[in-house]
Amino acid sequence: MCFSAEADFVSGAVIGAVGVITLTKVEKPRELALGVLPLAFALHQIVEGFVWRSLSDPVPHQGDGVAVYVYVVFAWVVLPILGPLAILLVERDDRRRHAMWAFVAIGAVAGLYLLGAVLSNDITAHIAERTIQYGGAGSSADLATALYVIATCGAPLVSSHPKIRWFGVANLFAVAAIATIQSQGLTSVWCAWAAVVSVLIFMQFVSWRRADREPQLAASA
Repeated sequence: MCFSAEADFVSGAVIGAVGVITLTKVEKPRELALGVLPLAFALHQIVEGFVWRSLSDPVPHQGDGVAVYVYVVFAWVVLPILGPLAILLVERDDRRRHAMWAFVAIGAVAGLYLLGAVLSNDITAHIAERTIQYGGAGSSADLATALYVIATCGAPLVSSHPKIRWFGVANLFAVAAIATIQSQGLTSVWCAWAAVVSVLIFMQFVSWRRADREPQLAASA
């Protein structure tokens, strides 16, 4: 895959439009965390556009590292917790919801470990093979990555909502493919993929709102 500042800015703008439309479909408080994810992914892509700009400029500028830390904190700390929790909040099946708490806990363990790594280590970022490779996750980075994948892919896989399950399946295959081809660029490429498949979240909201309207249409017929 070929990525650049321009690619991140364009994808961020497109996905941002999907994110705004998705938010207009949110009607229940429990849907908000999931509904905000596409927009969050879009903003995340835009932040990485600024990371590209800072890494591509031969002259360092004050504040260049801010975008790197903002990107990493969302990718490493916020997402492994928010992702499973957002899916849990919209789940109506009690057994599936109870199972999802395990994934939220696993995500929290990964996120808190990575937060400690961010606070205690110097986070690095450099361009390699058309992606940005982020470093500084510490000596247990591989274990944290495994827990991260389990949390973010496992929760949607046990969802009772078909499109959310497809979100998990797509991410699982994407993580496997990316890790095989370019493990060091996993953070950058996987987050880009997750942003693209945000359209599945939008489609799930469309399905919910259509289902909400059906009883009203039947009553008025």
